Amino acid sequence: MNYRASKSPVAPEAFPFAMPLAAIAVIGFAIDFGLFSDLIGVIAMMALVFVLAFFRNPQRYFKRLPGAVYSGADGRVDAAGLMAHEGFPGGQCLRIAVFMSVFDCHINWAPVAGKVISATHIPGCFMNAMHDKCAEENERKIIIMETPEGHRVEVKLIAGLVARRIVSPIEAGDELQQGEKIGLIRFGSRVEILLPADSALHVRPDMMIKGSETLIATLPSATGVTA
Repeated sequence: MNYRASKSPVAPEAFPFAMPLAAIAVIGFAIDFGLFSDLIGVIAMMALVFVLAFFRNPQRYFKRLPGAVYSGADGRVDAAGLMAHEGFPGGQCLRIAVFMSVFDCHINWAPVAGKVISATHIPGCFMNAMHDKCAEENERKIIIMETPEGHRVEVKLIAGLVARRIVSPIEAGDELQQGEKIGLIRFGSRVEILLPADSALHVRPDMMIKGSETLIATLPSATGVTA
């Protein structure tokens, strides 16, 4: 069982962190070593609450619109605009980058429906996810999709300074529904969504958005793409 299938309000990936903290909290409050043991119990309980909040697993529903692209993550829009990319028609794409702090929900969602053309995990470093260049240097998973209308959409799940693991079982050949859960990045990270350059942008930098709920762009009329 994992977060993709689970309806639990907390993703199962939290358990390896939560269970030891819960045990430490119980022991800290149970033993009688005075203020020290109580302090250990309080710290462990606070850490447990943080872990459970971090791994929250919300179920989100919304009205889907033709050509709509929804955010793949909760967080703050760090960048939104055109960039060079040879994989897209005209050598350009529209990039929307979302920074997730440790206080944001870290479940990631498919921004569109489509077939996964490739899903590649790339080892890398762990620089601060607020830095723009982390998208090319940090540990990341790149998911390239093709929509039923023929659009290329690329989703980058990028580890950050504290994040040390990207949990994403998505593989080439998978058929994804819009809003389907596709990943979870532990403890502070970044998600970038790359779209055809002539897509209509609906967000701006510094805007706070919600995964699978905020409309971030609208795709143009269908055109053929290649992976």
